Amino acid sequence: MSESPAASPTPASLRPLILVLGACGFASTFTMRIVDPLIPTLANEFAQTVPQIVAMVTAFSLSYALGQPFLGPIADSIGKVRTILICLIVLATLSTTAAFSWSYETMTLLRALTGIASGGVIPIAMAAIGDRAPMQERQVALGHFLVLMIVGQMSGSACSGLIATHAGWRAAFLSAAAIAILAALLVAFVLKPRRNVARQPLSLSGAIANYKTVFSNPKTKLLYGLVITEGVLLFGVPSYVAAILAERSGVGPAQAGFAIAGMGFGCLVYGLLTRILVERLGPSLMTRVGGAICACALALFAFDWPWWSAIILFSFQGFGFFLLHGTFQAQATELAPSVRGSAVALFACCFFLGQAIGPVVMGVLMHLIGTGAAIVIFAIAIATLGQLTPRILPLAGSRT
Repeated sequence: MSESPAASPTPASLRPLILVLGACGFASTFTMRIVDPLIPTLANEFAQTVPQIVAMVTAFSLSYALGQPFLGPIADSIGKVRTILICLIVLATLSTTAAFSWSYETMTLLRALTGIASGGVIPIAMAAIGDRAPMQERQVALGHFLVLMIVGQMSGSACSGLIATHAGWRAAFLSAAAIAILAALLVAFVLKPRRNVARQPLSLSGAIANYKTVFSNPKTKLLYGLVITEGVLLFGVPSYVAAILAERSGVGPAQAGFAIAGMGFGCLVYGLLTRILVERLGPSLMTRVGGAICACALALFAFDWPWWSAIILFSFQGFGFFLLHGTFQAQATELAPSVRGSAVALFACCFFLGQAIGPVVMGVLMHLIGTGAAIVIFAIAIATLGQLTPRILPLAGSRT
């Protein structure tokens, strides 16, 4: 299959590409989320505190973010398919090594390196889809791609807890490595780099020129600022879910994994309904409704309900999250079409910077004012973000 765009791409013509890239996204998000339900387990394994193990999540997200300014120009220079393939191979290697990690310091370093490799998959895949799908179809195409990606997120959380309960936490990392290898094989045998595409040689001056092009769009700074804020507010809580549920209800990693996977289920519902949501709501209303749903679900989680209620609450939060984030993603693919890899990579950089900052901010607030109050403050901020976004950022595709 060629990576070159068709003259008049249709949903059917894009389907094979989306399926393969979706499998790549599955591998990336599976690896990304496997630590969340294991935080109490790893704290016992390495004789560390919960906040110290949460630092592994921050290390992954921060490295994911910091790698983006380099991965975007690389993808624009050597091709998106080649970049994704290389990153999947590295991802499998690092996950295998992590399975045999012997110390907290080693595991933290490996998770940081894994974050860089993981960052070369989903943002580049989104850029590849942006190369093919016209703007009026792009949010729908991205939504379909996200279905498989989100299933990976759900599986990473749910399967990690189950595998750790029955086979040990090291087996969870080996399963992530196997999935990354399978995705790499799909890319190698199904996708081919574009032919007859003029690419600039990889250089510092070329990368700087690409980013100047990205920031020449006045919407760029606004969108990147919004997505950093979104990352902080939406991912400040998940790193603490396992510890919160263990303290409230005494549940283990398997139950915590199911609760966190609920967010993926909500995202999956969004992915299946994307076309209907885009046509019925439009980008502006999607951000407002998404922020409100996230806020309500998170505010309810601040109270001590039966542990299984967290599955329902995080399902709603996941649905609301992608009403908001899916709109941001579609806007990011249109910032600079000529250097789309660089534009989407910087978008991912900002999003994961927010994800890295979020657990730190939440931890400080929990220490100062308590868990429940900290969660409620985040919920209010998410609702505010959703309401203000259409006023701050002109949204392409919005109804006039």
